Amino acid sequence: MKKEILKRLWTPLRIVIGITLIALLLWRFDVTTIISRIQHLELGYTIYAIIAYLLFIIFSAWRWQILLAFKKFKIPFIRTVTVYFIALFFNNLLPTTVGGDVMRVVYTMKERRADALATVIVDRILGFVGLFIFALGAVLYLIINKQQTEFLPFMLVGLFVVIVVTYVFFSERAYRTISPVIGKVRLLRIGERLNHLHEAATDFGGAWGVIIACVIQSVIIQALLALAPFYVMKGMGVSEVSILAFFIYVPIINVISMIPVSLNALGVREYTYVFLFGRAGMQGETAFAMSLVSFFIIFIISLLGGVIFMLYRKK
Repeated sequence: MKKEILKRLWTPLRIVIGITLIALLLWRFDVTTIISRIQHLELGYTIYAIIAYLLFIIFSAWRWQILLAFKKFKIPFIRTVTVYFIALFFNNLLPTTVGGDVMRVVYTMKERRADALATVIVDRILGFVGLFIFALGAVLYLIINKQQTEFLPFMLVGLFVVIVVTYVFFSERAYRTISPVIGKVRLLRIGERLNHLHEAATDFGGAWGVIIACVIQSVIIQALLALAPFYVMKGMGVSEVSILAFFIYVPIINVISMIPVSLNALGVREYTYVFLFGRAGMQGETAFAMSLVSFFIIFIISLLGGVIFMLYRKK
């Protein structure tokens, strides 16, 4: 009963935490400066930021397309991109990103649910691998050039977890040791379904060409996600921070934003922007405004997925 109550309260609590963090930042900073930064956004740089986010979606869909093709899903790339837009919409609409993954499975599974789910999970795992590789590179740069080591433990723990999960998920030998225990989970046939899912995913274990290509794309995706807020900053008429700082800090911000403290990392993301870019010499109001505008752009783009979803349902 207590777990059920906590589960019901968790989402409202995350909303309250996010709003509280935003309110504290607004209380701390000069609101007129924040508004001025947003009002003076240059259209040209804003378009560049939008293009970077659109390329992020296209490269993400392309990575998933490679996995689908490996599993012999004959799905046109344009449909993959369309489904990814729909998934992005549900990621921003629902409290967790699981909603978007569910939509990807629904639109691709046909009669092969396990294979469709395997491609989505592998896509997630390889995305995390690329993210942590990019973030670890940023942390190593901070250690070597600025003697800043505070982020290293988090990156190493995260990378270790991702590597272990990837190895167990892809390796038939590793999974064989735990499959008897998992198979005994009878509730909702979870054990049986997990074993079927692993069988569908083990094909990727020897597909090193596919895995390497997807990891490279994941790194490119992280670079695009760093470029977008850089263009937002330039659009505000600010040039006090170099693009290198964005390649260093944005991946770290993306890792921290994965912690489910608030809804869609609201407040957590803004605090991290202010803290990290403040170390690079950026004014707090600018970092806060940049974070809000960057999220707003990706949110508006995701609404296109909602329109596509409604049109798809009519077909």
